[in-house]
Amino acid sequence: MKKKITIFGSTGSIGISTLDIINDYPEKYEIVGLTADKNYEKLLEQVARFNPRIVLINNNDSYKKFKDLNNNKNLKVLNGNSSYSEVFEYKTDMVVAAITGSTGLMPVVKAAEKGITIALANKESLVCSGSLINSIAKDNGSKILPVDSEHNAIYQVLDFKNKSKISKLILTASGGPFLKKRVEDLNSITPAEAIKHPNWSMGKKISVDSATMMNKGLELIEAHYLFNMPQEKIDVIIHPESIIHSCVEYSDGSILSQMGMPDMRTPISYVLAYPERIKTSVKRLKLSEIKTLTFYEPDLNKFPCLGLAYESLRLKKNAPTILNAANEVAVDAFLTEKIKYLSIPLIVEKTLNKASIFDINSIKDVIDFDVDARIIANELINTGKY
Repeated sequence: MKKKITIFGSTGSIGISTLDIINDYPEKYEIVGLTADKNYEKLLEQVARFNPRIVLINNNDSYKKFKDLNNNKNLKVLNGNSSYSEVFEYKTDMVVAAITGSTGLMPVVKAAEKGITIALANKESLVCSGSLINSIAKDNGSKILPVDSEHNAIYQVLDFKNKSKISKLILTASGGPFLKKRVEDLNSITPAEAIKHPNWSMGKKISVDSATMMNKGLELIEAHYLFNMPQEKIDVIIHPESIIHSCVEYSDGSILSQMGMPDMRTPISYVLAYPERIKTSVKRLKLSEIKTLTFYEPDLNKFPCLGLAYESLRLKKNAPTILNAANEVAVDAFLTEKIKYLSIPLIVEKTLNKASIFDINSIKDVIDFDVDARIIANELINTGKY
């Protein structure tokens, strides 16, 4: 039996890499559904290649253009006004949650409610509502498999039967493109410079998050919820070579790590085939060619976003939701050249200070707190009072 796959965010980097792997195994996988935001041209290519049964395009203009150009008469086409629940009208075994940002929350919630296995690349879902999603998934028998290279690495080496013997989880970070720059030189950074990651090929938003190390902060929060690990047992260390993708330290002093070339097809293939493994065309890591592996403690003066993530996890409640929303607004403002690079953490911190901290009791709460934080962050940007 083929494993039926639906990809939310099929035209992004994770979605494209997922389809590249699936293309090599037509006997193992069947694409049921695809969703995209604006890139209708890429979606048309994917439809012609993989023949899904249903697609959803969020942007209305792109939806109309897709409808005009689509030749597949058997394809059901939904627009952004449709409910994500409609995508699940056709049976699927696994959802690849690859939509970046908080907009990827609802597909994860709907998949969890239906008991579908989730290949989770949307870290913001757990950042914003980790306890709720874990509860929904548990109640409905939905399994969450992490796609992020760091969490996937931990998943591969974590001995769940001896979880009580874990001393700490160690998340590795590349340090991004500005690791060796002085803090005083960062305010002149342009968006074009910020999205040039030294090791990974990613979208613009996540590339900026990597540069500020907010991405690692979000991964810290995600790891807390994915592995039910207290904050004090999760460390972040900078590893510029991006060869060791994360580690688990045990009480006997052993540190187990997963290594490989920095290529997202490795963790994606792992979750697609889980609990088995499949061959990929990823470039092989040759240990004899590795001259050095270096590690540094992160400098929170240079990377204040990481410190803000630690603080929001300490506060819990809706603080991580506020953190994520404010960061999304600030990064977008930076990419559109409305603010300076160093203004990003200032806006996030000021939003956290101005917003009220409350318990989260429902997904509606998450959405409401997200909206409130965005209003505050946008006001700060528009008035320049940060």
